[in-house]
Amino acid sequence: MTNFHARIADAAARFGARPAVEMAGQGSVASTSYQELIALADGCAGWLMHTAGVVRGDRVAILAPNHTHWVAVYLGVLKLGAVAVPLDTAYTAAQITTILDDCDARVVVTTDRHVDLLAARVETPRTGSTGPSGRVDARGPRIALLTDVLQGVALATSTVPVDDTDAAVILYTSGTTADPKGVVLTHGNLEAERAGALSVIRITETDAVLGVLPLFHALAQMTNLLLPLTAGARVVFLESVSSSTLLEALATRGISVFACVPQFFYLIHERVVGETSKQGAAARILFRMLLALNVRLRDHLGLNPGRVLFGRVHRALGPQMRWLITGGSRFDPQIARDLYGLGVTLLNGYGLTETSGAATVVRPGDRFTTSVGPPLPGVEIKIQKTGSRSPEKTGSRSLEKTGSRSLQKTGSRSPETRSSNSPDAGEILIRGGIVMREYFRQPDATRDAMAGGWLRTGDLGFLDTAGRLHITGRLKEIIVLSSGKNLYPEEIEAHYRRSIFIKEICVLGVTRPGAPSSERLHAIVVPDPDVLRAKKIVNVRELIRFEMETLAVQLPAHKRVLSYDIRLEPLPRTTTGKLKRAEIAKAQASAIETPATGPTSPDEDAWLASAGRPDLLQAIAVRTGRPAVKPDANLELDLGLDSMERVELLTFVEERRGAQIAVDRRATIFSVRQLVEAVEDAAAGTGRTAGQEPSHDAWQTLLAEPADTELVAVLARPSRVRAIVIGLLLRVTMLFVRLIVRLGVEGRERLPARGPYIVCPNHQSHLDGFVLAAIVPLGVLRQLFFVGASEYFETPLARRVARLMNIVPVDPDAHLLTAMRVAASGLRLGKVLVVFPEGERSIDGQIKPFRKGAAMLSAHLHVPVVPVGIDGLHALWPRGRGFNWRVLLRPWRRPLVRIAIGAPLHLTEPDAGAATATLQQHVVDLLASS
Repeated sequence: MTNFHARIADAAARFGARPAVEMAGQGSVASTSYQELIALADGCAGWLMHTAGVVRGDRVAILAPNHTHWVAVYLGVLKLGAVAVPLDTAYTAAQITTILDDCDARVVVTTDRHVDLLAARVETPRTGSTGPSGRVDARGPRIALLTDVLQGVALATSTVPVDDTDAAVILYTSGTTADPKGVVLTHGNLEAERAGALSVIRITETDAVLGVLPLFHALAQMTNLLLPLTAGARVVFLESVSSSTLLEALATRGISVFACVPQFFYLIHERVVGETSKQGAAARILFRMLLALNVRLRDHLGLNPGRVLFGRVHRALGPQMRWLITGGSRFDPQIARDLYGLGVTLLNGYGLTETSGAATVVRPGDRFTTSVGPPLPGVEIKIQKTGSRSPEKTGSRSLEKTGSRSLQKTGSRSPETRSSNSPDAGEILIRGGIVMREYFRQPDATRDAMAGGWLRTGDLGFLDTAGRLHITGRLKEIIVLSSGKNLYPEEIEAHYRRSIFIKEICVLGVTRPGAPSSERLHAIVVPDPDVLRAKKIVNVRELIRFEMETLAVQLPAHKRVLSYDIRLEPLPRTTTGKLKRAEIAKAQASAIETPATGPTSPDEDAWLASAGRPDLLQAIAVRTGRPAVKPDANLELDLGLDSMERVELLTFVEERRGAQIAVDRRATIFSVRQLVEAVEDAAAGTGRTAGQEPSHDAWQTLLAEPADTELVAVLARPSRVRAIVIGLLLRVTMLFVRLIVRLGVEGRERLPARGPYIVCPNHQSHLDGFVLAAIVPLGVLRQLFFVGASEYFETPLARRVARLMNIVPVDPDAHLLTAMRVAASGLRLGKVLVVFPEGERSIDGQIKPFRKGAAMLSAHLHVPVVPVGIDGLHALWPRGRGFNWRVLLRPWRRPLVRIAIGAPLHLTEPDAGAATATLQQHVVDLLASS
């Protein structure tokens, strides 16, 4: 067996002067040729042998970031026939100690940055520890600075010969102090992976590979080190990894191959979709049409105009880019299809540390697939049914005969659409030269992982008719419901991540009290702070509930998340981007219910030292009914304030300090600390002292101020002609509506002929406002106005429609106060306001709790409220789904739509909550009696 170092040395002999590794920094690139790299490796080998006494079989740990010097030490270790043990640079001192004890390392090569983590081990005795050479070590491993190792004198001797079963590298899959597992990969494993991968993905000396994955991972060692350096390619590392340095390297370093975890490609997709969404509905429709067109052209004709249609995306990836490679965790299938439609060639692969990196990979030139491709040559995969002793076998030889050519021909769609609950799904078992030798010094764990020469992966999946592997989940992460259905959390998480407001989500199975054998779905949801800030949304809880409900109806009932918690901190992940589910579940089980209270942190104590802040926090605590509040308590998530209560608290604080926070600043306030700092900034120079109590009702003050004149200008200039035209258009529209539904209207005569008053219907669909406007008398129609969510009126055409319909676009999620002032201004002009008190469309047609806005407007402006019950429109256009066109195919079964208008109410209850409950009950009664 050839020592793997010799393969790279052979490449150095052939490509000596060509650059092997580049270190890209800010405005500079340090290049190392193949000859120079091998010279550095030989010097490291010399130092390790003559200074540290390293011999064949010794373990040498490497604790350093990606760098040319890391590569040199790694190759130097291999040359000696020793074993490289790369360590995760994010490990704690305790984790490093455990791993070094486990692998019995002779030397640890590190940098100045990490040496402090290792210093304590110099004094740690190692009595009776015997190395493979028979020497007894009295102390822990020698700590060697990388800069010293590089000063070694090159060895004149040749590379140490090895057997194919000799260990080359030990990669630890766990850094826990309890049970670290060292995966032993042999020189034979590395060669099998190299040969298999290069036979599928052709890499030559003309390629440049960008390496951002840390080199202590198997995938990174293969894609960013061993494969390119045996092929004569150029590897580019970054001195610091960020989105800006990464994009700069893609654009300027001639990168043609890039391997990364799915999260990076999700970021590209998010930016493309985000930019498209800003251009309006027409642009979004065109974008989706072009994506679908390019998918068909690539699949059926082998053409890829996406490079031209979406040139901006390809320019960002670099003009030389050929292949993007991903692995490490499940890839969202919808995002994969979108990237394929953009013209990107993304090769999705699957493998484990135990399989030396990749075991399967999608072939270049294949049609779109949601699979992770067929096995590499020399690799066999079979599916072991859960609880079965006779697994289904599918050998690599038969798979390789089908090849990518047959995939182009068959293109069977059925394997792609098979459910994760497919009867063919089971545990994935792998056999071949890429499978590890053992877990280091853990024979029991090795025996459990290996079954008759097959590696039990713990992953679940199935093989389609073309021999491609589909991953459905992890065996240990399956959630078993009381019905017996098996659910895979990654599949459900991918669905809920379709919301632009959800950045991360982890789906867990939680048991019901008293029923430990059953599980239901619970989620930990992390909102996207950048999207929230961009859209100036502060009522996060209401927004996430809306998004979760909307997405839930698109899933089968047993796959819906039934409860969730919102957290603002990122979820813990591995360095390859996988969720640490066990850690998340443990934190969830011990979560504190009231994080707004409890001891303050040192940072909060320092902040509270400023004069006036403790008194103001105490006033906020009294106002919110709590014994105390912490500075970093979230107004909504920790204090439980709804949107109205939030505005009331902001106004209370303003009145107390005699200052007014700017509207734009209000939309950036999420915590008590931010609220106090905002009012302090606003109060600067006013001369008002802290501690003064507000003198009157907050909403009386807020609604007394006029709204933006530009927003209500259309209401102040009524047009009889426009009202007639709109009335005619609405009635023509109603002719179409009456063809597909049976419409019944009751109580139209109860509408007062003149305003001001408020019309309050329940909200079932997008059609509610149009149908309501179409059935009111023309005189009332002239006076109607709406305060609509601005997100629906961003395009020029939509804004014209808003003006015609007397819709004032305001985003109540970001600017509730502005929306209330606009409503009050319109009512003062004698208009008729239509407001949906639920604040959103019902998810199931049932009435949701009313919000207090309508009751507050009625009480403070002394205007009546007309309750309206709407029933039947939900069936035509339910929330979260498209228009129900099936009703057009069954004219003899037209659904019944009922609209019941009640008598005007004068809400006299002093409490807005009680008045709101009265209004909601009247709407419920109207629906029950109609």
